[in-house]
Amino acid sequence: MTATPSHPDYKATLHQLLDSVRNVVIDLAALLPGAATPAEHWFTVLGGIRAHLEEDLCRVAVVGTVKSGKSTLINALLGQDVLKRGAGIVTAMITRLQPGSEPQARLVFKDWEVINGEVNRGLAFFPSPLVRTITSPLDLREPRDRELLTQILAQVDRDRLVQQDSLDQNYVLLSSYAEGYPLVTEKLAGGSTAWELNAAQLAQHQSLVSQESQAVFLQDVLLRLPFPWPAAGVELGDCQGSDSPIPQHLAQVQDYLLRTDLLIYVISSRVGLRRADYKFLSDLKRMRSWEHVLFVLNLDLNEFDDQEAVQALRGRLEREINLLYPGASLFAFSGLELLWRRMQAGGLTLSVRDQGRLAVWEAETEMVALSRAAAGAFEAELQRQVQASRLRLLLSGCLGQLQAVTRSMAESCRLQQELLGQNLEAFGQTKKRLLACRKPVEGVRRALLSALKGVAEDLKKGLRKKIDHYFNRRHGEVEQLISGFIDSYQADLTQLELGEGLSAFMPGLYLVYQGFQRQVMAYLTEEINVRILEFVRQQDEWLQEQVSQLIAPLLATLQDAINRYYEEIAGLGIPVTTPTLTPVSWQPPKDLTPRPFTLEMGLTWKVRREAFLRLGINLVSEAMERLRAWWSKHPTGEKRQRLMQSLTGALASMKKYAKQDLAVSLLDYSEGMKFRYFFPLVDRLVEEQENAWTTALSGVLVDLEGLQEVVEQQEEQKHQRRQRLAAVVEQLQQINAAGDDLRAAAPTMTF
Repeated sequence: MTATPSHPDYKATLHQLLDSVRNVVIDLAALLPGAATPAEHWFTVLGGIRAHLEEDLCRVAVVGTVKSGKSTLINALLGQDVLKRGAGIVTAMITRLQPGSEPQARLVFKDWEVINGEVNRGLAFFPSPLVRTITSPLDLREPRDRELLTQILAQVDRDRLVQQDSLDQNYVLLSSYAEGYPLVTEKLAGGSTAWELNAAQLAQHQSLVSQESQAVFLQDVLLRLPFPWPAAGVELGDCQGSDSPIPQHLAQVQDYLLRTDLLIYVISSRVGLRRADYKFLSDLKRMRSWEHVLFVLNLDLNEFDDQEAVQALRGRLEREINLLYPGASLFAFSGLELLWRRMQAGGLTLSVRDQGRLAVWEAETEMVALSRAAAGAFEAELQRQVQASRLRLLLSGCLGQLQAVTRSMAESCRLQQELLGQNLEAFGQTKKRLLACRKPVEGVRRALLSALKGVAEDLKKGLRKKIDHYFNRRHGEVEQLISGFIDSYQADLTQLELGEGLSAFMPGLYLVYQGFQRQVMAYLTEEINVRILEFVRQQDEWLQEQVSQLIAPLLATLQDAINRYYEEIAGLGIPVTTPTLTPVSWQPPKDLTPRPFTLEMGLTWKVRREAFLRLGINLVSEAMERLRAWWSKHPTGEKRQRLMQSLTGALASMKKYAKQDLAVSLLDYSEGMKFRYFFPLVDRLVEEQENAWTTALSGVLVDLEGLQEVVEQQEEQKHQRRQRLAAVVEQLQQINAAGDDLRAAAPTMTF
């Protein structure tokens, strides 16, 4: 990948400028008696800018459907087979990769509350008589509970599980937990929830994420390793397939996308664009996560006779993509060919089979040349967009704040330099006049800071009203949609593969529950979460509009007071430049993101109890015997009918309890949306505006009392201070000019 040193140079320059400004603040605090108070504010602002520089991270999410070649593409970008290709679908986490000097990995495991919650939800209605003996939730750390889980799994008819799609994932989940427990506990000895791997151990992470028995325990995987291209501040996210059969996978991808700056959408040449692709691409637009997307057609070179066939497929798919993303380009190349070529170039050994396939492809010189040219173009564009994304953060946020500080400091220094040129009598008159006309400025400032807090409260009230209405239990859009889906859900019980005896009831109940739960979770992930994120983005836009409208008159009032103050200064014959106040450019912080909505169904034990009572089963042995006697005397059709009626009633109970859980979950979620996302967002926005005003006024409201102490000194001392102030002003002008030079170069790096 072609090196583009622009961003490191920009960042290094900004660090140098920050150091220079900080040294100037230290000099000013020592030079003038009254400079200590504004210096405290300037130090705070500079510290915030430096913190933003250190948080400079561009997240690149690699997304697409299952088996589209996402992991292969990332491996190709890294030049090594670091990610396991074809990992199991139970691997419910996103693998993150960041550059580092030495290869290492950090694997974070789920806490036991999450693990046990998944185990007990998986056991709900599980088709084993032993499940009925469970009187309290299982704890996988307890030997007795692990033994009971093993016995439950051993009782299950595996052939039937394989035949029923709704059972497969649940059985794999539970058996993976049972099988993987002794392996994982060894890694988490000592109570740690994370496992660190060094370079020699790095390959072990592949077995962890590809073996369901261990991957099921994982929550997060972060790999750090050297990248073969300048990648400081870059994170690649290997995401789950957007069409994964497990709804939680898509929810995790949605959550990660909210924190990403760039997307790479991978399409397999074997299948092209399918319904799942169109659905996911449409959802990205609704989530407002579509502005910066690179499309890659991952070629299987064995599938094409010549380059014309490749170009034909690429052209057709590009036209289809442009229906949703006008102007988008599609890069068509083989990720596998790029990976193998880079592995060979890096001295890594390919298997005999892979060497043979690569040799066959390289014999097709035109085809390979086409693929390699497209891969080079893609990598150049990826590098450009990564650099542009990072530069936007530096130039719009960090540089803007830095220049606001330098302008304020320079204005303060110029004003004090002029005042120090007056004799004591003239300064006394000037001081009297300035103190009189700056009182309105200080009064307006205090009033506006109070008004700004009122603005924040008004914004929160508006957001509270919108959120409460949207998530209202009776009339809100979300509740109505989910409740409507639950009410309308129908299970075709006639298609269930059930036996004729009483033993058929448990498998039937399990199938009904799993089908219901799976469909509800899929609906929440594929439709409700997308709608919620649409709502959030709309409120973000509303918030920006409201802030602009509410801040504008406050700024105008403060600007008028400052203008009058500077007119008075100009009337004294002091050459000054009136500062112009502008609203702070606003970008939602990456550490504040809304969370996807999930519905924790706590209905399992309640519904199961009701369902057994409907069928006539209770805990009294005599009643159980009477039911068995009745069952043996009645014809098959009647017994089947009673079984279907009981399952239908059980489904009705599931719906009832699910809607009760929905009410509680929506209330918790809406409150979390307020207090963990929107309200902190408002507070930060107001804080940024307040800091900007304080920075601007720190250059206006100089400490006249402290300055008088200097005026009373000998002329030679005053002259020296004026010279030092002049040097400071010149230094600040040079720093500001260097910032302008950085900004002037930015257009070549933006989209």
